[in-house]
Formats: sequence, structure tokens, C-alpha cells
Amino acid sequence: MTPVPGAAGGIGPATGAAGGGIGAIFKAIAVVLLGAGGVIVGAGVVGVVLIFTGDPQPCAGRVSTPTTAASNELRTRWKEFGAKAATGPASIGITELQATSRGVEYVKEKDAPVTDLQVYFCPDGHAEAAGKVSFLGRDIKIVVSGTLDLSGAKPEIQIDSVRAGNLPGGIGTRAVDLVLNTGDLKTLNLDEHLTSITYTDGVANVQGGPR
Repeated sequence: MTPVPGAAGGIGPATGAAGGGIGAIFKAIAVVLLGAGGVIVGAGVVGVVLIFTGDPQPCAGRVSTPTTAASNELRTRWKEFGAKAATGPASIGITELQATSRGVEYVKEKDAPVTDLQVYFCPDGHAEAAGKVSFLGRDIKIVVSGTLDLSGAKPEIQIDSVRAGNLPGGIGTRAVDLVLNTGDLKTLNLDEHLTSITYTDGVANVQGGPR
């Protein structure tokens, strides 16, 4: 399975306007969605038909309408979280609206070809990102499920499933893992030291502290 050429390359650095840690997380989301588009290349005629005919649904039916205010609030609160975590225990609750708003802003800043981005924090304890990428003039809806693995020295992206149209989830998951591993993108170099992350219905609860 061949990933989309340049899927990760055009997104730009993880730091900068987005802020070190939070920018790295949203870069990861954009890379994963674009990498999922790699299932198209080499999928063959049957694979393309399956991709174009499906409409995978996220864990929740709600839609967050992104706002600049919500994005700015997240950036401000994340900066405060990072400063506090550098010297002692810290926590931050991130809403779907804040995450979606910052994610949409990020892909626009980096001119990443992802549209209709939505971030979901699901009641069963995982996170999802949904978005659309274009192929042959048509939009393909992709839903990616996963979280961050904090058991190692640095956080790693853990992909649980990737759904693109009606294509079997295992194919998309393997394609995304290939993109992440080939581009050395699975490990996130966050400025902040995260100690735990949990998801409830609509909110991600992040804990941090000194290294």
C-alpha cells in the first residue's frame, strides 16, 4: 500500500503560530487524515468504488461550528497549562469546540487539503477526527479513531481504526501507520510533559507535570 506522496510534507512545522505542544497535536491530526487518503493509491478499482460509496459516521452526531474565540481560548489555556506543568501538577479540559476550532485554524494556516474537520471526544473513552480529502474531484470522508500513548519517554500516536468510505478499516489503518512510521511522525516532540489523557463525552482531560 502506497501512501499519498507528500501527505505530510506540505503541512509545515509543528511549532510556530500554533504553539509547540498544541501545534504538534493538530499537525498529527492533519497528517493522519491525509495519510488515510493513501489507501486510494494502489487500492485498485474495487477500492476506489468502496471509498466513493461510503459515508463513515463518527461516534457522535453533533457538529461543532468553529470560532476564532474558541481557538484563541484553547491556545491561551494551553500556554497556561504548559507553564504550570513545568513546575508542578497541571490539568486542562479541552472541549470539542475548542479542539475543532483550533484544528480548522491550523489546517488553514498550513494550507493542508483537509475540509470539514471535526474533533470528537467519545463517551467510550477514545478520540476521533473526521474530515474530507479530495481525490479525482470528489470528496472522501475519513474518520480516524485513536489517542496518544503516554507510556514511553515521548507521546506516540496510537491509531485504533481508520474508515474511508466503505473500505475495510484494516486497510486504512495500515496505510496510516505506514505514513506515520515512514515520516517519523508517530512520536510527538511536545514542549509539555503529559502524564495522562482521558476522554469523556465531549471533553478531553489532560494531566501534566514536570519531567
